[in-house]
Amino acid sequence: MMDSIASRIIKARQYAQERDRRIRVHSFEVELHGEHANHVITYDEGNWRCDCEDFQLRGVCAHIMAMEEILGDSVETATVHTPQVE
Repeated sequence: MMDSIASRIIKARQYAQERDRRIRVHSFEVELHGEHANHVITYDEGNWRCDCEDFQLRGVCAHIMAMEEILGDSVETATVHTPQVE
């Protein structure tokens, strides 16, 4: 029994250490507690969304950039959308 638990712990540590090649996130929703407000961030198959004003204007924000840094290569990078001037 103890050997089985020990081997699972070893395997879990290996997966965690090799997360950049072993883990791919497909979707999630998180709440980030910002300095002035809380924000809901979602990710679905490479598509990022945040309920903040900066995201609405540019398609990327500090909240998403923070999540990208936390999750590393397990998610696709958000692309910046510049507003079109007419």
